[in-house]
Amino acid sequence: MNASVTKQHVVSRVVLAQFAVDRHLEVEDSRRPGRWRLRSPAAVGYVSDFVEHDSGQVEALWQTVETRLPQAISVALQGVAPEPGSPEESTLRDCIALHWARSKAVKTAAHQSWLRVQARHRDEFRSRGDHVLAGLFERRTGRTATPAELDALNAELHTGPEEVLDGRHFAARVPEFYGFARSHLARSHVQVLLCGDGVEDLVMSDAPVLTPSGRRKGLNPSQGVALGDATAAGMPLGPRLFVSMHDVAEVRELTAAGATLLNSLQEQVRVVQMFRRPAP
Repeated sequence: MNASVTKQHVVSRVVLAQFAVDRHLEVEDSRRPGRWRLRSPAAVGYVSDFVEHDSGQVEALWQTVETRLPQAISVALQGVAPEPGSPEESTLRDCIALHWARSKAVKTAAHQSWLRVQARHRDEFRSRGDHVLAGLFERRTGRTATPAELDALNAELHTGPEEVLDGRHFAARVPEFYGFARSHLARSHVQVLLCGDGVEDLVMSDAPVLTPSGRRKGLNPSQGVALGDATAAGMPLGPRLFVSMHDVAEVRELTAAGATLLNSLQEQVRVVQMFRRPAP
């Protein structure tokens, strides 16, 4: 059995280390805008008890990808698109899939989905099951309920299954989300985008995977874009490197306008933290 892990990174320390100089990168907290502080990769990009059950199992899954990342990133930084079917292509695809699956964006979307189901069932029962609620209330109290008391009882009965409330359900879903993302991206290849000379550095957020859609507004699941509806999936893997899944394996130079756009999109998906390479 894997030991429980409290400090769970939602951004790989290997990726964070790509932004580090002398083992430190700069981080900005949305609660303190404009204040960039030097921190080690181990000290940022994590959420305490992000997965509240079986965290050791999820951490082990994370490690299966993270241990392969340095070699794959090194290949991409050399201006080489990994060959289709190569270990490096598989690693970079898995990196995007796992950062998507184990993200605040997906956790928020899963919670929002549960709230919608809960509200629908609660409203349907309130409109059709008044006699059941009234009978239960009378058996409990010996008197007739007011409409407000029926609403309160209905809400109590629809608080949700224990495994949803205590986090077990989400913990079990993370490996499933990862498997779905891997399967969805399986036919795609790696597009390597490298910043050209004189182009500003890329920054990265604490929900770095971008999944835009041509049909919906938003950039990730918490903004209403499911991976199945996305037209692209990619993330920064360093201050000069952005990797996305594409129909062909290729290397392209990232222009100044492209880097500015990607940095703006990272700001739009930020939950709390932004990361960048320290200035020389």
